[in-house]
Amino acid sequence: MDKLGFISELVKKTGISTEDGEKVNEIFESNPPIGDLGGIIAQVAAKLGIGEEQAKGIVEKAKEIIGSGILDKLKNPFGNQ
Repeated sequence: MDKLGFISELVKKTGISTEDGEKVNEIFESNPPIGDLGGIIAQVAAKLGIGEEQAKGIVEKAKEIIGSGILDKLKNPFGNQ
């Protein structure tokens, strides 16, 4: 999944604005979602001006989107060629 597809899907699943989706994307590009997500959640909360619980929900949805994109690549590695 490309950057715009990720942002679009995140906006659809979380109800955040496209601008906020771009901010979340920037955070995920800078911090791979592996291991402890506390730092990512804190960054999302700070950048979007929201609480930790709401940020946690957004991060979880983002992880789901990224995970589904990876699974799609594994199922059909040459699909976009």
